[in-house]
Amino acid sequence: MLLLELRRGEASRVAFVLALIGGWYLVTADPADSDWIGWWTQAAIEPQIFAVIVMGSIMSTVAAWTAGRGYRHRTRAWTDTTPRGGWTQHLVLWAAAWLCCLVAYALFVLIAFLRTASVSEVFEPVWTPVLLGAGMLGLQTAVGVAVGALVPVRLTAPLVGAAWYGLFVALAFFPHLPLVKLFPAIDEHWDQFLRPLDSRLLLATVWCLAAAVAVLALPAALRRPLVAPRAYAAVPAALLALAAGGTLLTRPLGLDSFWAAERAQPARPLCTTSGRTTACMWPDDRHLLTQVENAVAYVDKVTGPFRDFQHRYYQRGLGPSHGPGVELQVNSPQIRTDALISDMLYGAVEPGPNCGDDPVTMREAGGYPDTHFVEAVLHRRAKIVGTEYGDQFSAAVDRFVKAPRAEQDAWLNAAARQIRACRPVPPLPR
Repeated sequence: MLLLELRRGEASRVAFVLALIGGWYLVTADPADSDWIGWWTQAAIEPQIFAVIVMGSIMSTVAAWTAGRGYRHRTRAWTDTTPRGGWTQHLVLWAAAWLCCLVAYALFVLIAFLRTASVSEVFEPVWTPVLLGAGMLGLQTAVGVAVGALVPVRLTAPLVGAAWYGLFVALAFFPHLPLVKLFPAIDEHWDQFLRPLDSRLLLATVWCLAAAVAVLALPAALRRPLVAPRAYAAVPAALLALAAGGTLLTRPLGLDSFWAAERAQPARPLCTTSGRTTACMWPDDRHLLTQVENAVAYVDKVTGPFRDFQHRYYQRGLGPSHGPGVELQVNSPQIRTDALISDMLYGAVEPGPNCGDDPVTMREAGGYPDTHFVEAVLHRRAKIVGTEYGDQFSAAVDRFVKAPRAEQDAWLNAAARQIRACRPVPPLPR
């Protein structure tokens, strides 16, 4: 019966179309603009997002439509009297829809992992988000079968899919609702400093699958003359779902993610030095080493002569092990050298830790903070496009960069000391 449903049912045809769409989306992603090609955690999340939010919603519609087939074809009286109980029939319909989803999902994961392996210099696939995605697909299709069997009218099927999609949209706007823990579609960006909470993800997978089996027993238990499922089969699944779901609900929501936590510090960060300037990265990002080396060498030419500027940079999540440093934002596994240079220049001068939140402003620069002026000057000297704030601000930067180089250097050194001491910068050279 399962093989017949796989061959002739609607699920296989719809899943084939979705596999083509999702595969095309993953294959055509541009590595230069991608936030997942090169990071194994993101490569596990990306196919899960499409599979759960898009494919799961559509396949739940298909499952509901298939479950109402007997009502539409006026054969329900016959199916109700077959030797197979109602629960068994629904399990077969669910298994067919879920297996079709899993085949397409496996294709998505394979493409994502192959594309990441072509960029990353480490091979560390992350599987728990993938397993959770498979569990959610099982729950979504099970709900589709159950609702389609209980309310077998034509309008039910599209409403089931729309309800799933609407739920995910609502949870994206209200991420602190407890339902996030029970109906996860992990649409998050995990930087390198985050690691998946494997035990929590596996527990959520157990909840999804146990809830799916328990939900499938509802139509047979509520409708007559269908044979109700035996308690020894349905009750354990319901109890397991209650236990796993209740445990998830008791876990607190984290600041960054409910499903991830900060990674342990590496024994030896990946560091590169040029002159006075040093930048340290997570070891898994060694495929970015060339860009980082070029950026460090370029930035050292701009800020290296200034002793009081910041010269140590750490990728987000790395704790400075050799004195203070500036956090370096690397938000994707591919980053351009000029963007890295600009980010480092923006952190080259920072107020001291006791300066408070109110910035010291410069009247000559239109009343903008003195750090903004120094950053603009550094970008001009580095020939990198930076942010400038209005005509008066740009005119002040123009006058400054036309001053003799020695006067510029002396002012920048003095300005760095004053900024760190929370005092106004000296007057601009004339």
